[in-house]
Amino acid sequence: MKNEKTFRIGLAMAGAVSAGAYTAGVMDYLLEALENWQRAKELGIPGVPKHQVVIEVLSGASAGGMTAVLTAAAIQRKFPHINAHNYQTPEARENPLYHSWVNLAEDHHSDTMDQMLSTEDIIQSPSMNPGREVRSIFNSLFVEQIARRMIDSTTKDPSLKRPYFAADLEVLTTLTNLRGFDYQLVFTTASGKREDRMTMHKDLAHFQLNNSGVYRHDGKIPFHFESPEGLGKNLLVDAAVATGAFPAGLAPRLMTRDPRYINDNHLLKLTHGRALLVDPLTDYRAVCVDGGVINNEPYDLAETILMRRSSERRGHSHKTEDIDSQELRKSAFAFDSTVVMIDPFPTYEKKPDTGYFGLQALKFTAPQLFGAMRQQLMVKTDLLAKAYDDNDFTRFMIAPIRTKNGITQSNSLACSALDGFGGFFSKQFRIHDYLLGRRNCQRFIREFLCVPVTANNPVICYGYGDQREDNSLSLFLNNHGWLPVIPDIRISPDQKSLILPLEEKEFPYPSIQLKYLVNLEKKVQIRVGAILDNLSISTDPEISRPVLLSARKIGRQSWFTRKIVKPLLSFAMKLLYTFGKFIGKKLAARKFIDTVILDIDARGLLEKETKKTNH
Repeated sequence: MKNEKTFRIGLAMAGAVSAGAYTAGVMDYLLEALENWQRAKELGIPGVPKHQVVIEVLSGASAGGMTAVLTAAAIQRKFPHINAHNYQTPEARENPLYHSWVNLAEDHHSDTMDQMLSTEDIIQSPSMNPGREVRSIFNSLFVEQIARRMIDSTTKDPSLKRPYFAADLEVLTTLTNLRGFDYQLVFTTASGKREDRMTMHKDLAHFQLNNSGVYRHDGKIPFHFESPEGLGKNLLVDAAVATGAFPAGLAPRLMTRDPRYINDNHLLKLTHGRALLVDPLTDYRAVCVDGGVINNEPYDLAETILMRRSSERRGHSHKTEDIDSQELRKSAFAFDSTVVMIDPFPTYEKKPDTGYFGLQALKFTAPQLFGAMRQQLMVKTDLLAKAYDDNDFTRFMIAPIRTKNGITQSNSLACSALDGFGGFFSKQFRIHDYLLGRRNCQRFIREFLCVPVTANNPVICYGYGDQREDNSLSLFLNNHGWLPVIPDIRISPDQKSLILPLEEKEFPYPSIQLKYLVNLEKKVQIRVGAILDNLSISTDPEISRPVLLSARKIGRQSWFTRKIVKPLLSFAMKLLYTFGKFIGKKLAARKFIDTVILDIDARGLLEKETKKTNH
């Protein structure tokens, strides 16, 4: 049967801020392995495993969501893969994942911190921000620039075939919707029917590769790259920018969607009985921020999509409630679908709190409350009941592991400094994490995304059947005697046999100069000054006039107050504000740079020669 020849995979990419460079490196190696395996099949080289692997969904939050969208565009063209040997060559700019996440929008005139600390988004963008609003702490215009550079320039290469991606690939980014979707719970009371109103802010942008462009009334936004204009490109850009809009740090995104993309989507409805979430006659507009606020690890969404697709292939009921009650086959013997999560900041190392003191002072409970609220938002109660199963082959994770001389190091990602913002301070940090992603992916598909030979999994038996008969499994078996779902092979120079790829080597842990960080202080001052200058109460006459009229009605001011006291107070307030802003921005900039230096130094990323330099 066809289903016994194919493994179906859903990729879930967790939020990571600048450590999206790690996720991009993982994806680069994964694509390289799949390409070489497919090419070996096409060449008819003896001993090539015959089964198929098809990636059916790319889901992601924050940086992971951006990578999911970029990957959907990247697979439409050919590109070189980047490793420790060629990352400094012109080829690096031709790889869309490397170029987007490592080069970012840097050029010879400005690096990423120059761009993030500039004031262009506030005072030099009259077309995009005519009101000079402060929308974020950092200038994040570079994020849209990268997304548009990638998506707008992509047209499908008609000669390129990638059968390891589904022809109807689904792409999903999580969003935190500040407008939200309204729900009502009706109660019967003595005075009649009354509604308890609530608002759901968990949102997503759900796309499906659709070359015909015909909407299928399922809430999945059709997109393709068949022509330079393509389909759905603007919404793909919106989704990438919005899911990566780190709260306060990076600017939010106003998204406008056809109401059908919300009302028809089963993933957005809390109840199947609710017909409409939004007005079906009006485009739905909402300001959205980082999808990781509510769902930072969307493996649940990838799993749900895989389950629905599996149920539909097997001819089960098309009713949403029936499909959602199904489960993926879990055991090593039976499974043919699995979720692989790429998570730069996994939480499995966090230990339960055994020394709880029950502190009640406000200074302790206030910050704990915000932490508790965010943790509760991300709890996936429907999956917890299914989590404790040792024979579950439906969930795998690729997480950062850095070694030096074979010894695992405490700090794996350079970009993890400053809660994930560290990679914006140095391209070297992003290069390291990208190459670490490749190294970790290679080890993962060789050693962990594997199935015991003794399980007699139907897909594995079909794929490696020839090798089992002629006893040539040694090229593929891992250290435990298991066989990989994705064989990591390369083709010999004469294109007649299979060989193993070279091991991705350890890459030196990077560092940054103290002098560079200190010199950012002046730029931070300018940025803070621009923020303070434009964080003011509106002076719009239409807004101010009613307030002024109300004030005048309270009582007329005396001549002395109007002519003497008020001008003096106004001058004093302006002087005080100017002085306060001058002192405030200097203190804020110094505190910011000190925090950056301390965190980077604590992670071993500060260049040793300059550690003793006075600051």
